[in-house]
Amino acid sequence: MLLADALRLVAEGVFPARCIGCERRGTPLCDACRRELPFLPDGVCHRCGSRRGARGVCRGCRRLSSALSSVRAAFVYEGAARTAVLTLKFRSGRYLAPLMGEFLRETLRAHPLHAELVVPVPLGPRRRRERGFNQSELLAQEVAALVQGTVVADALERRERPPQQTLTAVERMHNVADAFACPCRRTVHGKRILLVDDVVTTGATISACADTLADAGARRVSALVFARDL
Repeated sequence: MLLADALRLVAEGVFPARCIGCERRGTPLCDACRRELPFLPDGVCHRCGSRRGARGVCRGCRRLSSALSSVRAAFVYEGAARTAVLTLKFRSGRYLAPLMGEFLRETLRAHPLHAELVVPVPLGPRRRRERGFNQSELLAQEVAALVQGTVVADALERRERPPQQTLTAVERMHNVADAFACPCRRTVHGKRILLVDDVVTTGATISACADTLADAGARRVSALVFARDL
């Protein structure tokens, strides 16, 4: 066992998990807060997971790459779902991955799909070193068996760019242009691929990933995320 993992287990024993809703110690999500989770509402677009406008026009679809067949999400990016995402990647919240995986599997059971490969959206090398893990890879491992796919963590590589959360929607699109490469072209060629990430806001990142996989010959690219910014 790595020292970091051992220290994490000790810390979790000394300081039990707090509920992502009410911060009560002893559970990552209490029963009361589970009932208040911001599940994605009915009536969202089946392709992009965003709300349709008054005339049925969907701004989310306009922002997505044509290489991306669909985006499925468990929650709206607010409340306890937003706290879960931020805790997972910024507050040493690896203990939340099984809980978040549980909800992702529920989403997939409600809207089944199969994929030969499950590809986590990658971090840049510096961010990966700082964090010590890729939160999207943890979530990908939680759903791979259900979609009957194999996790390929190195299917995509990410070049260093400024953090997306610091940029406007237009800046995000430019920031991820040519940010990804596919070193495993033979592996992804002709395959159905499920991209996995923690959150989608503008869709710029997953669109860039889908474009890269499509250029490498992927047969179909879908995406699954924990939360969707509406």
